[in-house]
Amino acid sequence: MTLEERTREAVRTELQRLLDRYGEVEVDRQTVTNEPDLFEAGRDLAQEGWLGDAGTWVTDDSGRVLLIRHEGEPDTWGTPGGGHEPGTDDGLDGTALRTLTEQTGVEADLDSLYYVRWQTVVNEADADDRLHMLSVVFEGTAVSTDIVEGEADHGVLAATWFQNLPERLHEIPQRKSEEAE
Repeated sequence: MTLEERTREAVRTELQRLLDRYGEVEVDRQTVTNEPDLFEAGRDLAQEGWLGDAGTWVTDDSGRVLLIRHEGEPDTWGTPGGGHEPGTDDGLDGTALRTLTEQTGVEADLDSLYYVRWQTVVNEADADDRLHMLSVVFEGTAVSTDIVEGEADHGVLAATWFQNLPERLHEIPQRKSEEAE
């Protein structure tokens, strides 16, 4: 089985597991082309069992949302999240919960899938060389709301609860049904 076939099957299996557990959501399918060095880095991760990345739109009982500022985009707020760690068997829901706690100290229950993108990644140097990955955003409810500053060094500059969304918000993918409204 080729790496493309393995990643396609791993993504299909993970997606079905998530849909069965968290309910249906429209899946956005995209194809992107990566320059060879970036593609090779993705290939190395995929060979180790990498599935993609996951984050969580977390709210508390007061309706506040938890957002972070990351060193990669220090002036923009976004959802806590990160990449799946190859070799773990926690799936992308485990990735979302792990990165949430690592980045903020907050714990949450995952309620549903908010957004799923299945991405086919094509090697710019060889269009037949492809990998598959998922990017998932969950909706979650906070179990604990105390932010732990400096919980771990994951490039997070700040984590804050917002009653009203900040002006400089990282693009949050919209569900197709919301785009039509």
